[in-house]
Amino acid sequence: MSANNANGTNAPTDADKSKLPKRSSSHAAMYAVIVVVVIVVVVLAYGASAGWLSPKKSSGPCPGGTGQTVQAAGSTLVQPLMTLWSAQYSCGQVNYNGVGSGAGVTDLSQKTVDIGASDAPLSATQVSTLPGGSTVLTIPEVVAGVSIIYNNGLAKGLNLSGTVLAGIYLGTIKTWNDPSIVALNPVTKLPSANITVVERADSSGTTYVFTSWLTLENSSWKTKVGSGTSVTWPVGIKGSGSLGVAGDVKTNPDSIGYVDLAYAITNNLAYAAVQNPASNYILPNETNTAAAAASVAGLPAANAEAGWDSVSLLNEVGATTYPIATFSYLMVYLDLGAVYGSSESQAHAQGTVAFLWWLVTTGQTYSVGLSYVPLPSNVVTLDEAAIGSITYNGHALTSH
Repeated sequence: MSANNANGTNAPTDADKSKLPKRSSSHAAMYAVIVVVVIVVVVLAYGASAGWLSPKKSSGPCPGGTGQTVQAAGSTLVQPLMTLWSAQYSCGQVNYNGVGSGAGVTDLSQKTVDIGASDAPLSATQVSTLPGGSTVLTIPEVVAGVSIIYNNGLAKGLNLSGTVLAGIYLGTIKTWNDPSIVALNPVTKLPSANITVVERADSSGTTYVFTSWLTLENSSWKTKVGSGTSVTWPVGIKGSGSLGVAGDVKTNPDSIGYVDLAYAITNNLAYAAVQNPASNYILPNETNTAAAAASVAGLPAANAEAGWDSVSLLNEVGATTYPIATFSYLMVYLDLGAVYGSSESQAHAQGTVAFLWWLVTTGQTYSVGLSYVPLPSNVVTLDEAAIGSITYNGHALTSH
């Protein structure tokens, strides 16, 4: 078959959580430097288009709860956008900690944050670990594309397929000039170097998306590894968070990894054109990632805590649709007063709801400058219904 280049989970245990990065000594300093460097690059590259360089903009009329501090944690895939939202939201303060999707769900279950962020929807097992009798809402916050990044001296646009990527991550394809890669790139002079495989060390929604796609693409991967926020990797070195994976690829010649497109661009890393179900090779961008979400149907009810794990934007139809796309999600308790008890005031609960409403409405306009995709209108409608259902000890809260 000929091909055309279009260019276009289980929640961690307490023991697992103890292995998450502890920001102490030299490791903390290194992590802080990386975060600052990435944010500076984002400012320089996207400040004008995303509005980050301008003064903080008004969030519009602020409902009750103005001035509250909202704590959120989780997905590193969406961390650049959450950082921008935090900077632009003017009705209160938002503190976001990018610790990975698995840790974000754990933090929510342990009631140490108001909002958990994950690129992997809650599974039935995760729902069962939540505080007894509580209901959690799953709220899509944005659409993103997972890019395949590499550092082998070649420009972006190397053609790669799911079969080839599964072989690379299984360790059966070991060199860049392997015949299977040459066949996809017949006019490109490929290096003979061994491929250094980079993957996530922590429980990760990006890993969930990537391995779910590989499971659809390759029967050997499905049988030997499968999908999840954490898997047993056959080969490779491990980076902590999306920043860690991007950093490892950037510093290791002939390496390959997977991160949200924003990290590929801000780190000036080459990324692949990935084969979609129409057998076209597609470079991720806002347009072809948006196409993956444009026709999604059969979404769960707005206030459903389960069922979102059956929602997928992978391998959606369309000649130029990027095949590795995903929603990123926020999780919040339905009744904030009942779950957090005396530590939660009605004003603080109101502040959490106000931020969520702003994020899925006005906040969507900031996503494009950072290579994310705003939510389709039908998903925004679902989100608005879910946010409007959040209560404080059974009493309705004002969302806008």
